[in-house]
Amino acid sequence: MTLLIDCYNLLHVPMPPSLAGLDEAWLCRLLARSRYRSGGIVVVCDGVAKPGGPNESAVPEVDLVFSGPARSADDVIVALVHKHSAPRRLTVVSNDRQIQKAARRRRARISTCEQLVHELLHGDGDSSDRTDDGKPGPQTLSDEQVGYWSAQFGVDPQMPIDGD
Repeated sequence: MTLLIDCYNLLHVPMPPSLAGLDEAWLCRLLARSRYRSGGIVVVCDGVAKPGGPNESAVPEVDLVFSGPARSADDVIVALVHKHSAPRRLTVVSNDRQIQKAARRRRARISTCEQLVHELLHGDGDSSDRTDDGKPGPQTLSDEQVGYWSAQFGVDPQMPIDGD
């Protein structure tokens, strides 16, 4: 099953604290560990890559696509839905009504952004991400995330912590 995601639509829904700061790169890594990893995942973003941000996915299971300066991500997603050779095997993730309408016309599955966030947190993720009692295990922050949160809190990530 192919998963087609409206990236910024998803990133702008209210997130639980464990996903605070979710960005394109982190989303791609989460998706690569999801049940969709073997079916093909396309994450579509508006515009062009942000300076210092990823311009492609760091994981091979996920394609990160930018719409470019002249098109919206919505236009790209609708075109991909129309072009897909097996739309009944396609799941489109967006809260945008235009995108959902295009997916319905082709009989693709539709998921809301909130449904996918819930599934990424509680669904069919790798058991290696869970502790013995089935709860999510500790999350490791990427260097990008450490840099982001260090800048937000004015902390030097290289500074030793008291007691070290």
